[in-house]
Amino acid sequence: MDDKKIYKLLRHWFPELKKKKLPKKKHRRNFKAFLKWVAVEKVAHQTREYWMKIDRNLYSENGLVSCSVLHDHHADIQAAQTLIRQRAKPLFEHFDQYHAVIGRYYSVYDQVFDIVFEEVLNLVKACGFEMLLIYADHFYWCMVPNNEVLIEKFCKFFEKQFKEDGLSIEHYAVLDCPRST
Repeated sequence: MDDKKIYKLLRHWFPELKKKKLPKKKHRRNFKAFLKWVAVEKVAHQTREYWMKIDRNLYSENGLVSCSVLHDHHADIQAAQTLIRQRAKPLFEHFDQYHAVIGRYYSVYDQVFDIVFEEVLNLVKACGFEMLLIYADHFYWCMVPNNEVLIEKFCKFFEKQFKEDGLSIEHYAVLDCPRST
């Protein structure tokens, strides 16, 4: 397998990455090396981030603030953060109230992360992009141009490249299913 394919696609999407040397062959299948390569130093220790981490233990650390593409498109990041907090608040209140009954059978964070992913996707779509989501030790997301063929190729190459690490990736979409209340 050509282990440069995901790097080539990322360079196509983010021309700034063309200035960076590819990781050495022995590091190209290392996810941490991949994440380090994708961060581009711009000016005076300011980095441009393309893959944002969502901390599994702290949903408010969702990468919106550090996303270079959102900043380039002057997206209203603060409004999205506020909306996430507003939508998550009733879930936490409900969980706190009924924790004794549902506590060990229910993970409130699963629903909170659904909200985070949905609001990130809304912001990404408003800028005319699509969202990729990596499932690893934490969640990682990226904004990519809307090109289904390239997105599908990238996801396929990514899963092959990092298969040994047990990572998975998806072209994230919110299903249009009615929600129960």
